[in-house]
Amino acid sequence: MQVTETQDVACPKCGTHSSIPVPDRDVELKVSPYVAAFGEYTKVECSDEHVFWVYYC
Repeated sequence: MQVTETQDVACPKCGTHSSIPVPDRDVELKVSPYVAAFGEYTKVECSDEHVFWVYYC
């Protein structure tokens, strides 16, 4: 994955915003508190130490 942009996403547990790298500015992000068995994603840990996953659609 080539990173060209960053976007802010909110933690699904506390709402804290994190900046993550994205492959394309037009990509749709889906935030999930659970990891899936497939798909392109980034694992994120917010400042409150909650772990969540962001999928690129």
